[in-house]
Amino acid sequence: MPDIQSPRIEARIAGALYLLVILLGGYAEVAVRQGLVAAGDPGATAHAIMTHQALYRLGFGAEMLTNVIAVPLTLIIYRLLTPVSRFWVLLAVLLDLTQNTINAVNAWTQFAPLTLLSGSPDIAAIPQAQLAAFARLALKWHDIGFDIGLTFFGFALLIYGAVIFCSGFFPRWLGLLYSLAGACYLINSFAYFMAPNLLSPIILFPCLIGEGALALWMLIVGLDEAKWRAISMTRPAV
Repeated sequence: MPDIQSPRIEARIAGALYLLVILLGGYAEVAVRQGLVAAGDPGATAHAIMTHQALYRLGFGAEMLTNVIAVPLTLIIYRLLTPVSRFWVLLAVLLDLTQNTINAVNAWTQFAPLTLLSGSPDIAAIPQAQLAAFARLALKWHDIGFDIGLTFFGFALLIYGAVIFCSGFFPRWLGLLYSLAGACYLINSFAYFMAPNLLSPIILFPCLIGEGALALWMLIVGLDEAKWRAISMTRPAV
């Protein structure tokens, strides 16, 4: 049995951390990256980034915080779900942390425009139009890296969702919504790789519902502690 004094409190801590990840990640993506990128116009994008440098740096900081917060969040989820099946939860955790590592390494592509457009004498010989194009290319690479990471995350959510469905101490509908979120991430990522213009971003809406529902449930309700303890004592973790 995992050494957890109060699984309900740990679940609420996980819910708070998860909500932070959603809010910070949403801010970095919607308010900053999408808000400053002018489609098909690298010059306008470069101008927007440099005009709103403080906002852009804040978005970068928010995304870096999500990578840090995701580590303790993942470990708490591992502790809470291990009594159901240690093997499957560990597999999901490894996939989850792989996604987190990819995102952390991929962060350089989000910071690159600030370096390229800073007016540094080291790159003064490169025309501004080319620097703007390189900056936009870096953001394109960021999108690709992000979708690569979401591929691992999608598989993790499928497994987490199945374990939550079978757990008995979370509602089964939460597990279904969470698995649906994973499936939508996978569909979105593979469509991006194979047929970029096939799907609408609306495919990601169920992801927000699934992740948001689990985060809010853990934050507000926690989990059924009596059932969690009963399963921890009686069910072999395999």
